[in-house]
Amino acid sequence: MNTTLPGPTTGPAGPGALTDPAVAAAQPLAETIRGIDTTALDCIQVNAAVLADAAHGPGSHLELGARTGFAPRSAGPGRLPTVEQPPADQIRTMGHLLGLSLRAGRPVTEGRALLELLPEDGSPLYVVGDAHRMPWLPYHGHQHMDHSVLLRAVDGGARVEAVDAYDNQTPYGQAEPVVCAFARAEAAALFDGSPALPVAVRPVPPARPQVDLVLDENARDAALLLAGDAPERYAAAFRDHPDQREACTALLLETWLLNRTRRLHAAWAARHRPGSPLARTAAERAAAWDALAGQCYLAARRVQRGRPVPPQIHTALAELLRADARSAVDATRTPPGEATTMSLDPARVRETVVDTVADVLGIAPEAVAGRDDLTELDGFASFQMVETVERLEDAYGVEFAPGDLEADVLRRVDGLAGLVLRTVTGKEASRA
Repeated sequence: MNTTLPGPTTGPAGPGALTDPAVAAAQPLAETIRGIDTTALDCIQVNAAVLADAAHGPGSHLELGARTGFAPRSAGPGRLPTVEQPPADQIRTMGHLLGLSLRAGRPVTEGRALLELLPEDGSPLYVVGDAHRMPWLPYHGHQHMDHSVLLRAVDGGARVEAVDAYDNQTPYGQAEPVVCAFARAEAAALFDGSPALPVAVRPVPPARPQVDLVLDENARDAALLLAGDAPERYAAAFRDHPDQREACTALLLETWLLNRTRRLHAAWAARHRPGSPLARTAAERAAAWDALAGQCYLAARRVQRGRPVPPQIHTALAELLRADARSAVDATRTPPGEATTMSLDPARVRETVVDTVADVLGIAPEAVAGRDDLTELDGFASFQMVETVERLEDAYGVEFAPGDLEADVLRRVDGLAGLVLRTVTGKEASRA
């Protein structure tokens, strides 16, 4: 097995990079992975996210972060509740958001039969298998769990390439995005005797629900949560469980999952409403979950050493869930595009433009702020210019007049900021 994430196409490959045709074939997917915050996605989402961004452009996967619901399910009598969804459910709901047709086949227990399903054109097959059998993962040989991977036939089918963007610190070591090349027989052996779910993938037009409609749906779900006691019952299940070692281990996974969903929602909000109160609040909520996940890690370690569980973590868990719900309700109370939602202070507008361009290009805002001509930035061409304009229109709830979309305006930060200010103030004047 060879393992690496190939280096950028514009520069030399990193240490230990493959130097055979598999790397060249993997390069587009590897470049796509580099533009994704893979730490904000779970092991089922992350490789579907790679396919979405490869098909529809950077940031397409962030639609997975639109909804902020809290829907724990019972794992059975005497079992702790969990927000983790079964892979089949995730696959069913991810496709339309990502712009992918995800057609799950029947589980396969013979590796050779699984590899016969690989597309002959070298396009990837999305597969959910057992992490225990995947040698590029720290879970290999240690823990059984569902895990996704992209498999491709290379060298005319003589070899199989596995692409896995999963990124997480595990009890067994660091999982990092990789590309692995196997001889075909070696690849088949990895899946022998263990059920694997093959999912055929085809790009389709992505669903692009209006941001306001998504926020309304989030608010409706949040209002129902606030009217009941679901957060308290959820927290109490872990607090009152007779085996606190098991409970703390499970709670660590739960807060890890909730933390990732909140970080993904914050990225979605920053993409669609850059610089807005919505984006800032979402970022604050994500930071709060990150802090709680750290506390739960400490609690799990203490319990393993025979020490008591810090009692505040269960109260904090319920409070965070309620705070999320209140934020979701509050997000719908100010109409988008109004000055009270998006500041019209020229400095703030300029900052929003800079953040938007940076997000479109996947670079640091500092690299944008210091440029007089945006076309000097690598990758800022017509497509990125249009994407920037559409995001600014969505963020401020306006539509720029066609006559105002001049090249000299669209290629400069100050030009775009001035366009926003003129359009929004003109809209408000027409209402008066």
